[in-house]
Amino acid sequence: MFGVGALTFAGYAAKQPPIGRKIGQITIGVALGLYFTQAVIAELSKFAGWMLLGCAFSLGLTVLFARFFQRFARVDAMTATYACAIGAASDMAVQAQRVGADGASVATSHAVRVMIVVTVIPFIAAAFPLESIAAGGLRANDISALPLAAIILVSVALATLISKTRLPNPWVLVPLLTAATYAAIGNETRLPDLIVNAGSILIGWNLGQYMSREFFRGSPRVLGAAALMTVGMLALSLGFAFVIEWALNISLISAIVATSPGGIAEMAITAKVLGLGAPIVTAFHLTRMVAVILMIRAAGAWMVRIGWLVLRNDNLKPVRQTQ
Repeated sequence: MFGVGALTFAGYAAKQPPIGRKIGQITIGVALGLYFTQAVIAELSKFAGWMLLGCAFSLGLTVLFARFFQRFARVDAMTATYACAIGAASDMAVQAQRVGADGASVATSHAVRVMIVVTVIPFIAAAFPLESIAAGGLRANDISALPLAAIILVSVALATLISKTRLPNPWVLVPLLTAATYAAIGNETRLPDLIVNAGSILIGWNLGQYMSREFFRGSPRVLGAAALMTVGMLALSLGFAFVIEWALNISLISAIVATSPGGIAEMAITAKVLGLGAPIVTAFHLTRMVAVILMIRAAGAWMVRIGWLVLRNDNLKPVRQTQ
């Protein structure tokens, strides 16, 4: 991410072809889905109540910071709502445009949020002793070529069809669910590390390509509001992680990654690479993302109705956007 970001800022990096992000997402989805064996699913079912609490916590963060974002970035109510929502970044931008909000500001906010979280979380993890983050890794043989090819073909076909609908993030979720189905019927395997690393590089390239000079100059108020909001969200998420650690008896760093305001693909692969409880992290982020996507529009309307956000105001001058 930083390597591509430095080249992009200097004007030398090539844009990632759209297929590159999809390949990275499919890779991460398959890698995560293979974790969901029968034993893991049975264990995760015990945490369902806490996952729902995590959804409420994420929506609470959106409500808490939406007012600050609107005042600081000088945007309308729905733009502030979708910019602060901890959901799938691309889906939030699309939903924002459907309700007449500023999709560019929303996309910028989410890009800043994900980049900051992806940067900070590994450094937080490095502060913990190795034994505290080693739990949760799957010890299994690499998946063989034939079932892997079948999973990929089914995933691509279904994701291509579903991408024409409004289902969020199909290039991660469909491979994840396909691989999870394969694992749940008794196949305990894993994706080879070399393939996982290649997918991580593609995800990093996708994030780094947004770090252009135009990106940082285009909307300084939106950038500043998003950065401050993300720091605040991280701080509150850290407190929530202590509660999750105590309640579920998992490692603190696993709880931190599970409750952090990052994207599902980025946080889940961070958990896998660091050897954390990747199924727990994935499950928390998956339920949170679905809840936010389904409820964010109603949450925005509610904030306007109670006066927490101003729908439109002459004092909220529009900010120049650069795509």
